[in-house]
Amino acid sequence: MHLVSFALSIALILVCAISSVMDFTHNEDVVASMDRFGLPSRFEVVAGLVKSAAALGLLAGLFASGHHGRGFPTTLVAWCLVAYFVVAVVFHVRAHDSAKEMAPSAGLLVLSAVLAVTASVG
Repeated sequence: MHLVSFALSIALILVCAISSVMDFTHNEDVVASMDRFGLPSRFEVVAGLVKSAAALGLLAGLFASGHHGRGFPTTLVAWCLVAYFVVAVVFHVRAHDSAKEMAPSAGLLVLSAVLAVTASVG
């Protein structure tokens, strides 16, 4: 489980960091999604802050756990990401998005849930 938690932590750190940059720079795909969801443009910054905090929290969890990606900080951040991506999937469903448009959020929801479980085991 150590390797799974470590690998998922690294993957989610990278995804959250890259995604937050896209939010902060008002990437056209992000802007289009927010418009489709009926969210104000300032929400891009909020989403970017949440994902930046998640990336930093997961990174802190790696250092706090001796680089194996397990323990309370990682578990807490992973469950917060689960909640974030549940909300993202709900927004996609409400916008009648296709499975292709929903896949990234749904996939990250699953990865976050697996990390939350593996980080809390043992």
